[in-house]
Amino acid sequence: MEELELKRIIAKNLVAYRKQAHMTQAELAEKINYSDKAVSKWERAEGVPDVLVLHELAELYGVTVNDFLTEHAELAPPKLKTKSFWAKRWLITLLSAGLVFLIATIITVLWLLIDPHTSLPIVKFTYLAALPVALIVVLVFSCIWGKLWQRCLVVTALVWTLCVLTQLILGLTMSNAWLIYLVGAVLQILVVMWYLLAFFRHRGRAKSNGTDEK
Repeated sequence: MEELELKRIIAKNLVAYRKQAHMTQAELAEKINYSDKAVSKWERAEGVPDVLVLHELAELYGVTVNDFLTEHAELAPPKLKTKSFWAKRWLITLLSAGLVFLIATIITVLWLLIDPHTSLPIVKFTYLAALPVALIVVLVFSCIWGKLWQRCLVVTALVWTLCVLTQLILGLTMSNAWLIYLVGAVLQILVVMWYLLAFFRHRGRAKSNGTDEK
């Protein structure tokens, strides 16, 4: 098969699958971290996405890479990653975080059964300690499935949760706990700077992909 003919087939399939997914070029570009110029170039048969991009698109549309390389009389409906698909992922994330609190509950119950007259505020400390652990679990899943702003939000919640937890464990009042929150404020600034750096790196990479794609 000649190169021009293969580009035409790939371009035709890219357009067809995208339209069946009810996505614009800009929406698709955002999902795969490329510019809409790159997507437009591929769909005009002026360039071909690399194998990794084709694999990512195949997963997105629920097809195989070979489906992009084959001429189709009529495309089969793709198995799209719909809102319910992403809802299931976040449900898995929340269930995993919930397991942390289940473990905290089990520890609390066992502790109280062994020593019912304990003077330690075991319930308070167990659940307070479980909160940052649960946020770390959510952060791990957001790094796998989530977007950049979601990771930033989870890290922000983790920073201030640790500040509150430190204050309560040490029994500090607001008159001397402000130093802990000062550390939290500095960490918050670093988190925002990290988010902005990652955001601009992402935009720069997208622009580069849009202008340098062959």
